[in-house]
Amino acid sequence: MNSPNLRPLSAVPKTRRVFSKRSRVRAVSVGRQMLEGVLLLALGSGLLAFLSWLPQKVDAMVVVSEAIADLIRGLGQLLEALLGLAAVILIAMLLLAGLLALLSGGFRLVKSFTRLFSAERPRPNKAVHRRSRPRR
Repeated sequence: MNSPNLRPLSAVPKTRRVFSKRSRVRAVSVGRQMLEGVLLLALGSGLLAFLSWLPQKVDAMVVVSEAIADLIRGLGQLLEALLGLAAVILIAMLLLAGLLALLSGGFRLVKSFTRLFSAERPRPNKAVHRRSRPRR
C-alpha cells in the first residue's frame, strides 16, 4: 500500500503558517502626500468661504422654517396615506372573511343535506330500551 503519491504523516510539517504577514504596503511618496494636503486645504477653505457667503444671499431662518413646515406637512400626508391603506386592507380582509363564511356555510349545509338523505333511519318496530338509574 505504499504509493509513490502518498506522503507519510511524519513528513507533514507540524506547524503551518495560516495567517502569514503580507508584504508591506508601499509608502506614499512625499510629492503625492504634499499634493493631497494642498488639495484638502483648498477644499476646506473653499467650503468655509461658501458657508460665510451663503447667509448674505439666503435668509437662513426662512429656509429652516419652510423646511420644518414641509416636513410636518409631509409627515401628515404620510400618516393619512397609511391610514387609508390600513382601511383598504381592513375592508379586503372583511370581504375575504365574508366570502369564506359563505363558502364554508354552503359547504356544511350541502354536507348536512347529503347526510340527511343518505342516512338509514331506524325502523319503527325496534324499540329502544333505556336503563333507568337507581334513585339515591
